[in-house]
Amino acid sequence: GVRSVSVSGAGIFTGSAAELRIKGNALAGAIDDYRLSFESGETLSGKFLVTRLDYAGDYNGERSYTLSLESSGAVVAA
Repeated sequence: GVRSVSVSGAGIFTGSAAELRIKGNALAGAIDDYRLSFESGETLSGKFLVTRLDYAGDYNGERSYTLSLESSGAVVAA
C-alpha cells in the first residue's frame, strides 16, 4: 500500500532564508527535500509538500507560524 508521513509544527520565523524557501514552496505547490529535527534527536528526511502555512502577528520582525507537511515518496527516520 501507499505510505505517507504527515508532520505539523509551530514556531517563530525571523526573516531567514529557510522562511523564504518554505514560503516559496507553499505558494508554488512545490515538493522539496526537507530534513526535520525533533527535540529527542530523531530526524526525518525526504521530499515533502507544504500543505499549510499560517502566519500570526508580527513583533520585532518575528512572525509565529504553523506549518503542515505531507510526504511525497520515501521518508527516512534516523
